[in-house]
Amino acid sequence: MYKDLERDVINAGKCVLCGTCVSACPEGVLALDKWGRRIVSTGKCRMDCNICTEICLGLHPIEVDPNEIFGDFKEVVQVRSLMDDAKDYSYFKYQAISRSLGTLAKPKSGVVSTILIHLLEQQLIDCAVVAGRRQDAPWRPSPAIATTKFEVLYACGTKPFQCPTNAVLFDAVSKFKSVALVGLPCHIEGARRLAQMYKEFREAITYWIGIPCGNVLNHDLLTKEAAGMGIDPETIMVVDFDNEVFKEKTPIENLGIYIVTKDGKKHPMHLNEFKASMAKECISCKDFSAEHTDFSVATLGAPTGWSTVFIRTGKAKELITKMANQAILNKRPQEYEKIEDKATLEAQAEMVWLKSQPKTWMSLVTTALNKRNRLYY
Repeated sequence: MYKDLERDVINAGKCVLCGTCVSACPEGVLALDKWGRRIVSTGKCRMDCNICTEICLGLHPIEVDPNEIFGDFKEVVQVRSLMDDAKDYSYFKYQAISRSLGTLAKPKSGVVSTILIHLLEQQLIDCAVVAGRRQDAPWRPSPAIATTKFEVLYACGTKPFQCPTNAVLFDAVSKFKSVALVGLPCHIEGARRLAQMYKEFREAITYWIGIPCGNVLNHDLLTKEAAGMGIDPETIMVVDFDNEVFKEKTPIENLGIYIVTKDGKKHPMHLNEFKASMAKECISCKDFSAEHTDFSVATLGAPTGWSTVFIRTGKAKELITKMANQAILNKRPQEYEKIEDKATLEAQAEMVWLKSQPKTWMSLVTTALNKRNRLYY
């Protein structure tokens, strides 16, 4: 029941804010507060129901083999979008402040948006559940159901914050027959648990698309850090990772983010400045690559404008191949020997594990990359 969830998860600092419990509640009494920061009860909770605590990732973390950091997959490729709208779209293109912010908030590659648009146009799905944008704070994600090309594009771009995406899954599977879910490992695992528990989710979610995640930022903590730098939180428009901001030698020191305000100014933050903003609730998660998906899409190891795609199912391989043959996507083999962006992996794991695990991050990465017998390229 909610009181147990509130005591053991929310107030205990274990809620990863995936939103799964909202869609799982058989009484429909769980919801997000108006700020999208907390799960609340809006009605009478059944005394004999414990579904929310049974399904909760905060109480029952994702179980994966930490030595297999990329998970199981059939093939790994580099993919680039050939859809101009998806490559060049910027949220700020349609805002009054676009002149000062230019093309910020563009997607890193547009691959996920391109795939979703193709699935919608080919009527392979009826909608996509994604992390959209809050209109009052476009730098913060908000769960959304996209049914059109423009709605997909509106949600594109990196938003490195906790987002209760799964909170709208029930609405999606209730209204649409075929749903694509785009999520971080926590969203995917939560939806998998929903699919095991409820037939509706099992039948409706037809495409599972993962976004690898080392860790995400907490909205409140980040705004506190920004205020400490003299940045008015009300003026923040974009927050994104940027490893090019800092040029130090070691991978961890190379990690940075930047904050863009309404006046167009870019405020870089070093890892030492923003690491206090990392979501501590996510430390228990060991699934970096969103293993339980049809495919995972990351910028890891890919040049600018490309993404690395871990193809995990035959359905995903068929889809990517078909889109490449139709000149919607460019596809080429990925060679692990040429991955130069291990800095992202190292830094993300440094945040997730916080040096509290028996194995160092680089040992995990090295072990995974050296297992050539299970890598296909």
